Amino acid sequence: MIPPRRPLAALAFLLIPTAFALADEPVKLAGSARFDLTADAKTGAIDDGRITVGDGSIDRPNWLPADRQTGSYTINFPVSRIGWRGLSVRFTPRATGTVAVTLMGPWEQASPGVLYRQEVLWDDIKADGAKLVDGGFEQGKGAEVPGWESRGGTVVVQTAEVAAASGDRYARTWHNETLSSKLDVTAGTPVTLHFKARAALPKGFREPKRILSHDTPAHRAAKRLRHGANFGNDLEVPPGQTWAVNYNADDIRHVRAEGFDHIRLPVGWHHYAGPAPEYTLSPTIFQRTDRLIDAALAEKLGVMVNIHHFDDFTTDPAKNTAKFLAIWRQIAAHYANRPETLAFELLNESKDAATTEVINPIFAEAIRAIRKTNPDRTIVVGPGKWNSIAELSQLRVPDDDMNILVTVHCYDPFLFTHQGASWTGDSDDRKQTGFVFPGPPKSPLKPAPGLALSAGFLATIKAYNTLPTESNPISPRVMDQAVARIKEWSDYYGRPVYLGEFGAYTAADPTSRANYYREFRTRLEAADIGWALWDWRAGFNYWNPKTNTPEPGMHEALFGGR
Repeated sequence: MIPPRRPLAALAFLLIPTAFALADEPVKLAGSARFDLTADAKTGAIDDGRITVGDGSIDRPNWLPADRQTGSYTINFPVSRIGWRGLSVRFTPRATGTVAVTLMGPWEQASPGVLYRQEVLWDDIKADGAKLVDGGFEQGKGAEVPGWESRGGTVVVQTAEVAAASGDRYARTWHNETLSSKLDVTAGTPVTLHFKARAALPKGFREPKRILSHDTPAHRAAKRLRHGANFGNDLEVPPGQTWAVNYNADDIRHVRAEGFDHIRLPVGWHHYAGPAPEYTLSPTIFQRTDRLIDAALAEKLGVMVNIHHFDDFTTDPAKNTAKFLAIWRQIAAHYANRPETLAFELLNESKDAATTEVINPIFAEAIRAIRKTNPDRTIVVGPGKWNSIAELSQLRVPDDDMNILVTVHCYDPFLFTHQGASWTGDSDDRKQTGFVFPGPPKSPLKPAPGLALSAGFLATIKAYNTLPTESNPISPRVMDQAVARIKEWSDYYGRPVYLGEFGAYTAADPTSRANYYREFRTRLEAADIGWALWDWRAGFNYWNPKTNTPEPGMHEALFGGR
């Protein structure tokens, strides 16, 4: 399963033009936009901040002293270089005064103390309940922007490559070069701000090849991988540890009988590798893996086998690349004669130092190595930050390889799907349970006694208790946004995308779990996206090993209609 979430460098620099250095200022394609709201002393505080349209997060700035946080919000939302994305945010001032709106970009360190320059374009900004000067930036030029204070942010004329959302001009900012405007606000009068933003193209940006055919080997493989189940917490468990699930042929038969068409098989190959330079894999891990693969293939199930939880690699990719490549050469050779219904997934949830930019050239080398023995095998590749959808824009795969299936993971809304999960951290926020899907609940959720919940978490509980389903933080809205972002990238670049993990921990009530799976599944199928749930019977159960039947409502949720 996924580990706790935690909100070759030279080679990557040479090969990956989406992250490259100019003097001391590394440049990268932005995956998100950011703006801040800050009340003046007269206004004092702004409350009830929430996103009303679009996909993003709104939080109090936790880097400020607690007594100043109530006067500010920081808002982040995903953007793409493909087109403009909209976002609307609402807040209410406690007193009459002004609120500053500051346009910037994401905060992401390239190295300690050095931020990536991730430029964001802004246009067509409007305000309801307050006056905003020239939100379309039509009167501005360079750093001269009437109604806006420039701290490095500029206004530019549209180009043939990037047209304005409206008019012929837009603003350009990043974290360290901003534009700010002040809104006159009235006590108790809600203000709604509407934004459009997109990622600016860095100089030297290399566009991935767009594939026009939808009948590539990868597309045909994607049609076979529609409804899958992860066999997690078994073969990836380190030797000597006792928490493994131990799947068997009965599980395979039940998977097939329930209507699934494939299994995803996490394997900790790295635990069984010998010393450098050969890193020879133990026959033991091949024997254990063969047993499940062959049983699945005999039942006419597809299989996706990966490297799972290779934490040494994701902590220090350069040091462990040779081992990573040696493992894949051996896996590829061992399974070269298996049918095409066996797919190879290079790595589960690349994270930490193994950023998308760093793993792109390493994955390209692994693909070349696999192709020597498996020229027609489907290879599955995902971006960094735990296979984040937002990282798709940074992913690069070999342009001429038509049998690569792209994978992402999504556990939104995380408050619901991981409530009560001990591995997500020690914060009391992670211990709160009782969330139902979808919100709001019939009776307000009360914080559990004895938990020291953060102010931000308490604000989220308030929103969950009070907001209607269409804008609730625990609702199908987050699924709509995830599917839309997957489909946008897939349609534009012509690469099929597969959701390799989604699921809800069994601490949630059965009805809510069934609701969650049904709502996500129907949206994925409408968008023609295949999936594999986490998991079969390892804590996010589809199958109940005690009753030897599906968990309540699960079969109907995943295979029954609405």
